Amino acid sequence: MIEKETKSPNKRKKSLLKIGMASVIITCVVGTASSFVFAKEIKVTVDDNERVLSGGMFQNVGDVLEDNGIKLDDRYSVNVDTNAVLFAVNHIEVKSKASGELSFDGKTIIYQTEAETVGDLLKEYNIELNDLDRVEPGQATALADVEEVAVIRVQVDELPSRQVITYTTQNKDNPEIEAGKTKIVQVGIDGESSQVERVLYENGVEVKREIIYDEIVTAPIPEIVEVGTKAAVVPPAPVEEAPPVVETPVVVETPAVVETPAVVQTPVVETPAPTQTTATNTIPEGAVKMTIQCTAYTATGNATASGVMPTANHTVAAWSGLPFGTKIYIPAMGTTYTVEDRGGAVTEGIVDIYMDSYDACIQFGRQNLEAYIVY
Repeated sequence: MIEKETKSPNKRKKSLLKIGMASVIITCVVGTASSFVFAKEIKVTVDDNERVLSGGMFQNVGDVLEDNGIKLDDRYSVNVDTNAVLFAVNHIEVKSKASGELSFDGKTIIYQTEAETVGDLLKEYNIELNDLDRVEPGQATALADVEEVAVIRVQVDELPSRQVITYTTQNKDNPEIEAGKTKIVQVGIDGESSQVERVLYENGVEVKREIIYDEIVTAPIPEIVEVGTKAAVVPPAPVEEAPPVVETPVVVETPAVVETPAVVQTPVVETPAPTQTTATNTIPEGAVKMTIQCTAYTATGNATASGVMPTANHTVAAWSGLPFGTKIYIPAMGTTYTVEDRGGAVTEGIVDIYMDSYDACIQFGRQNLEAYIVY
């Protein structure tokens, strides 16, 4: 029969002492390890300046930043959630938001943004640029370098128009006309051109205009003026004769006054010549050649400005520089017309020919014709 070994009291005390010392050692080791395990160091970049901060692994990011003197507000952005715990974050980046003025489509706003470039800012505000639009400064510009951003809307229009070509005046010497006098032998008439202008607008304001098409529709007719060069003939001054010596008679008799009977003049009554058609192909003698612009008109039911009724192939309305009764021979019409009327649109160099019907007037239209005027 085997007997159980009985431990002595001294051995039991030694065992308890060993157990107690081991517990103390384990507690110290665990405490020291905890101080390393539950603390964390992390890199933080604030506007490109890098720092190393430490905090509890289970602290949130916002508290760690505030504990280290970094206070956040709406002017800053953080690359991580400030409510996240520190052990889940590897790097913290704090940046100041870009701010400035953004002008577009007639309005201006103040922006605060995390966007880095002008192009990113436009995307943030859903601003689209058309093909001709632009933004100043350019889309690649960093917002940190600017304070104002402007969107410029560009529009191009092409505008057709008719332009007057002013006639020129040509002077020609005429030795047959006395110096200092002039005579118009061809009346100047303005021409006309067709143009297309390209107009550039920026934000609704015209900034540039250029002609991209220009074609002459009607060439101008120059005005030709003859200038006299003939020297004026100065008559010799009369020779003054000495007055005769009158001898005073001793007796001067006053002659009787003879009354001369008044002569009554019979007024001359002029009978106007009958109106008639004047067809001819002969240039009148002494006529002045010139090019005139011819239009046509028809019956109005009224007499002409000279008081007679208008007659086709005879009556013409002319400018006030041609007196009533002036003859105008137009070879293209084969007719010599008589100035008997005026007109509101009949200015110098233009005549209005009377015709029988409206259709005849429309068919004739407006023509520049050679004419011979007998002043």
